[in-house]
Amino acid sequence: MHAGTDRSQDSPRGPGRTGREGRPVPADGTAPAVPDGPAPAPADRIGRIERLTDPAAIRDRIEELAFHAREDILTLVPHTELSAAYLAWIRPLALRCLRRGVAFRTVMLCETLEDPPTAAYLREIERHGARVRLIPHATERLLACDSRAVALPLGGGPTIEHGALFTEEPAIVASVRALFERAWERATPLTPAPTPTENARLILAAMCSGAKDETAARGIGVSVRTYRRRIAHLMDHLNAGSRAQAALLARDRGWI
Repeated sequence: MHAGTDRSQDSPRGPGRTGREGRPVPADGTAPAVPDGPAPAPADRIGRIERLTDPAAIRDRIEELAFHAREDILTLVPHTELSAAYLAWIRPLALRCLRRGVAFRTVMLCETLEDPPTAAYLREIERHGARVRLIPHATERLLACDSRAVALPLGGGPTIEHGALFTEEPAIVASVRALFERAWERATPLTPAPTPTENARLILAAMCSGAKDETAARGIGVSVRTYRRRIAHLMDHLNAGSRAQAALLARDRGWI
């Protein structure tokens, strides 16, 4: 018999015969059905959890999340200082998000202010609209982008670049954001906010009431033009890119 002969023609077709891939061949000789669906996930990816250890891949993933962020970015960093290389990478990333109007909140250790480059970075992003708070003690390291995705460290390295888990699993994202909010409540502002005047409080309250500008201005006894000018002044003072962001910042500072 030649090596290329198909012996299937000489063999009885029965339920016990198998095809090339080990799949049972039906008695009528028809090809077995191949299951639809994606191939099994790689070993380092389970469900919606992605494990990355390569620094370049981690940076790319964080930049992708930041690029698609539309609401806010939250970071909790329990380190006393950030390396020059890390600052050179994170600074333009943070500033781009702030220029796009994405709310940026970060919690750092109080000791951070003892490192001049890190302290300068925090004050710079605060001037551009970020909200920075300091906390005496923290062990968690996290990054959250919107209510969509979070990143958590794999180990105890100085930055998240030493290994990270990324996930969009809603339950995990909600838990991580809740963890950040608890730290945020315990932390104190990097720069204490000045006490607003009573007039500023009235303007902010009117702005947050949902009333039209004409109605709100009439309610506090000023012209619409004056009302809008004072709102613009308050937004500038709060480094807010919109009225909604100004309201959030004012509430955060206890102004309203």
